[in-house]
Order: sequence, then structure tokens, then C-alpha cells
Amino acid sequence: MSDRPVSRLSEIGRLGLIATSLIGSLAFGGGSIALAQDATPEATAAGPCVPLSGITAAEATPDASPQASPAAADEVTGEPADEATAEQATAAMQNLINCSSDPDALATLVTPGFTMALGGYASIEEAQADGFFENTPLAGATLGSVTSYSDGTVGVNIQYSQSEYQIVSEKWVLAEVEGEWKVDGVRKGDPVDIDGDSVAVGVNLLEAGDGTYSIEPNRPDATASDVLILQAINATTNLEAHELVVIQLPEGATPEGLFDGTVAESDVEFIGQVTVPTPGESVDMTLVGLPAGVYTFVCFFTGPDGEPHAMNGMTAQFEVLEPTA
Repeated sequence: MSDRPVSRLSEIGRLGLIATSLIGSLAFGGGSIALAQDATPEATAAGPCVPLSGITAAEATPDASPQASPAAADEVTGEPADEATAEQATAAMQNLINCSSDPDALATLVTPGFTMALGGYASIEEAQADGFFENTPLAGATLGSVTSYSDGTVGVNIQYSQSEYQIVSEKWVLAEVEGEWKVDGVRKGDPVDIDGDSVAVGVNLLEAGDGTYSIEPNRPDATASDVLILQAINATTNLEAHELVVIQLPEGATPEGLFDGTVAESDVEFIGQVTVPTPGESVDMTLVGLPAGVYTFVCFFTGPDGEPHAMNGMTAQFEVLEPTA
């Protein structure tokens, strides 16, 4: 098993995930997300779920795990898939969406590389036993562009609701295993396609160099809008990977309550999360319809001292204001 904490497929967006975040798990994907109006994902239609011939044994796809890694994604090139490939790959992804409420069927539609990269599981059976395939957030997902990669895999863009407010767009990578298309990893997706007025806020993720950290938005608040884009920036002077987790705490609570037991996990509302693994890079979090209120920004990744960054100062509060008349 890998050294990253195990997560379930339902925790793609860390739904109900504060406990997972506290041990600093990495979110999968890591692709940059930005608001755009030029993408046209196809609306998916419900259909039959067709399980494949069986669960793929770990040794059947020895090269699958690197394909699920964001680092490996930079090592391959891609081009628009031809019509026949696009049709086959889109059908395979539509079938996965159709099977999203059937954990046993889902287990036949992925490779061991996918479950290793996302959850650190040594086999698909291990992932099944841990509930990895339960409660997947793919209902209503839309499919878009299809890319053929130089390593023989094919990526299909999928846009879905990662939480009540966060919209995510990613390329889910398909590999051919014994004549069947199976999901093998995740790469950077197309820009999020969403209508409405938007407000963008830069959020700097900073290291002081002395074991302490901070989160500094470039403004303390923003007026509620159709779309709020939080650009999480891992400063060029940093040495570590970071994340931006947005939560809403009970009124009067502080982030310290997450660690001293005064704030119950059940009282924390998860809003969204993005990972920014590399210093000097940024990743956008796209939030739709976020109501007015006070929200907390946190990084739960673990520092060299073994403590979550949040315990060493990496928290901030941000207010979404009611629109003025």
C-alpha cells in the first residue's frame, strides 16, 4: 500500500471529510480549474449499467499506477481523439456513470492503478472491502472532449458536482485491458463550463520557513455571486505541497476547535477542496451558488513535524457578503 492515506471514491470531493483531511490525505486529480464559456460538455442520459467481465488483477496492469499520477500526466502528449475512439471512450465513461450506484459493477470498470493512485489500495478487492466504490458523486455528470494520449490511453472529460457547491472538471483516463476499456487514472481537465456572473479571489498559501504557515486571501470578503472562483496559489518560495479546504464552522467557532474537540465533525459543513502540489503553481476552486456567510480556509496537509499545517497557523476566514440592493 502507498504511504498516502486511504480514501473512498465518494471522497473525491471529501464529502463529509474532515476526519480524512486531518491526517492530511491528498485529493485526487489536482488539475487546474477555471471558469470558461467555450466548453460544451454533452449532457449524460441515464441508461443501463453494464459490468465488465470481472475485476482486474493487480498484475494485469503493471504500468497503470503512473498514469494516474499528475506528475506522469506531464510526460505524455495528447491530441483530439478520432471519431471512432471518441465514441467508444465516451460510451465507456457513460457506462461508468450509469453504474455509479452499483459498487460491485464499478469495481469491474477500473484498474488496480486507479484504486492505488486514489486510495493506496494494493488491489481492487481491498478497495471494495473498505467501501471505496460506495456513494460516488457522479449523478448528473456531463461528458465532454476526448483526448488520445501518446501512451495509448484515452482521456474523457467529465464534469460533476464534487460537493453541494463545488464543480470539478477532470480528464478520466481509460486504458484497454484485455479488450475492455477501464478507468486507469485522472489528468487535468478542460475548464469548468458554467454560466453566470463570477467573482475571482486569489488565495495565497504561504510558508514562513520556521515551521509556521498562513493562508492570505488577496481580499477579506466578496459579494455573493453566481460563481466564486478561489485561485489557490502555492507560493514560489514554498517547499511543500498544500491544499485549500473551504469549510463552514458553527457560529462563533474557530479553526482551533477542529483540533481541541470543541467543534464536532458533524457540525462542520464541507464546501470544497483543491490540491496545489507544486510551489509556483495555482489551482482554481469553482464554487456555484455559495450563500452569504463566514467561511474558513484550511490546509490539513502534514508538515515535517508530523502536524497538520492548520495546527501551525495555516487557516484564515473569508466572508461572502449579501448583495447590495
